[in-house]
Amino acid sequence: MLRNTLLLVHDELLGFAKSRVMLVLWILMPGIALAGFLLLRGRPMLQTGMGQMSAMTFMSLIESSIAGTVAALMVAVDIVSERNRNVYVLFVIRPIKREAIVWAKFIAVCACVIVACTLALAIGLVVDVIEGRTITGAVLYDGFKSLTTMGHVIALACAGGVLCGVLARTILVAVILVLYVGQNFTIVPQLPLYLGVMKEQFWVMMAISSALVLVVVWLAGVVFRRSQF
Repeated sequence: MLRNTLLLVHDELLGFAKSRVMLVLWILMPGIALAGFLLLRGRPMLQTGMGQMSAMTFMSLIESSIAGTVAALMVAVDIVSERNRNVYVLFVIRPIKREAIVWAKFIAVCACVIVACTLALAIGLVVDVIEGRTITGAVLYDGFKSLTTMGHVIALACAGGVLCGVLARTILVAVILVLYVGQNFTIVPQLPLYLGVMKEQFWVMMAISSALVLVVVWLAGVVFRRSQF
């Protein structure tokens, strides 16, 4: 059972990694973020209280704003599309739990999109080095925290996308659910910050985000298991 599940995860990873959408994202997402930084460099909107915003910080902000939505839409549309093509009927005769299909898609999309975001941050770091910025341990730690935050945003959005894809029966409905419902999952862990609670508890917030991801994907798996194909 475990071996079949791992094979399913492997197949999903290869499928998404080789898709034209992911190939574009791995090139286009870092390219757009870098182009935006180069065009806006030196302008007031990139000025902070500590001076000019670094390329790595700028690319982190840009990637965080679009990567989650992209991941959620990818996984939701893929689930609905495969259901409409009766792909899941074939899994009935295989010794694979239905929940494994949901988890495999979640892991594959998250991994692929996080790779694209990591590449963008790495490019930002290289640009900062070229521009002569001092790369200290604190800078690297901030970059690690930015990547961690981005990964959790992507995971939360993707979890919402999985649930929307399981609930929807058409691609249009799935897209609407992702844009107007699923994306709100990324806001939930930040509510304590808006309420003035746990402002300095970064890793606690990340733990809450991880727990929420597990709950949402588990719920999507339960709904998917009970679905009729």
